[in-house]
Amino acid sequence: MAVSTAVSFVLVAAFVPESPVREAGGRMDWVGGVLLGGGITALVYAVGQGSHWGWDSAEFAAYVAGALIALIAFVLVERRVAEPLFPPAMTRRRPVWTVLLAASVAAGSLSAVGVVIQMLILMPKIPGVSEGLGWSGTHNAIVTSPISAMIIVAAVGTGVLARRTDARILLGTGSALTVLGYGIGTQLHHSAPQIVGMGLIAGLGTGMVMAIVPIMIIEVVTPEEQALGNGAQTLGQGVAQIVVSQLAFVVMAQHGAIMHGTQFYLDTGFTNGLWLVVGCCALGTLLVLLIPRSKRLDEAEVGQAA
Repeated sequence: MAVSTAVSFVLVAAFVPESPVREAGGRMDWVGGVLLGGGITALVYAVGQGSHWGWDSAEFAAYVAGALIALIAFVLVERRVAEPLFPPAMTRRRPVWTVLLAASVAAGSLSAVGVVIQMLILMPKIPGVSEGLGWSGTHNAIVTSPISAMIIVAAVGTGVLARRTDARILLGTGSALTVLGYGIGTQLHHSAPQIVGMGLIAGLGTGMVMAIVPIMIIEVVTPEEQALGNGAQTLGQGVAQIVVSQLAFVVMAQHGAIMHGTQFYLDTGFTNGLWLVVGCCALGTLLVLLIPRSKRLDEAEVGQAA
C-alpha cells in the first residue's frame, strides 16, 4: 500500500492540473462529528450484538434508542453550526441529496462486499464447521487479478462515456451489473472459475459505480461546493459500508460455529451474505430513480478547473 500510494502521488503531481478554486480554511465540526460517529457506532454495535442479546432485549433497544437520539441531535446541530459536516443549504437541494443517497448506498454496499468474498475465499474448509475455499492470500491475488483489471477498464471507460451519457444511466447500469454478478455468485461460488465469472460481471459494475460517483457530485454542485460535496458523499459511503459490513457478519454467523474463539461459516452463511449484498446493491439501483435530470459533465459549471 505504501508503494501504490507513492506511485499515485507521483501520478497526481505529474498529470492532474491545479484547480483555481480556493476556499478559506475551515473549522472541524467536532460536535457534529462526535454525534454522528457516536450514533453510528452505537447502531453498528447493537446490530453486531443483537443475536447474542436478543433482538427484543432491553440492551438492543437501549443502544438503538441512543443511536437515534444522537443522529437526531446531529441533524439539529448541523442546522446551527457555521461550518457543518453536511451543509443544509447544499444537501437540501434535490439533485444533491438524491445523488448523495443513491451513490452512498451503491458504493458503500460494494465496499462492504469484501467482507463476504474474502471470508469465503480465505476461510479453511473443515467438514461440518467451515466451508470456505481455503485459498492462500497469494492464490487469491492471482485468481482475482482479472477482476481488478476489469474494474480499472470499466472505470476508464465510464469516464469517457460520462461526457456524452446521462450519469444516472451509468450509475444505474453499473449498480444493476453488480446485482447480476453477485446474484449469480449466490449460487456459483465454489471454484476459481465461478469466482472469476461472478467477479468479472460484478467488477464491470463496480468500476462503473466507483468512477461515476464523483462525476455526479461535480454535475450537481457549484465549483466552490465540490470539496464539501465529495466529502459528504465519502462520509455517507463510509457509513453505508460500516452498516452493511456489520450486517454481513451477523447474517453469515447465523450459519456457522465458534471454535477456540474463532467464528467459522457454513456455505449457507456465505450464500446469505451474498444475498444481503445483492439486496443492498438493488436498493442503490432503485434509488437512482429519485435523481432528477442534471447537466452532463461537459455542461457542468467547473470554471477554469476544466
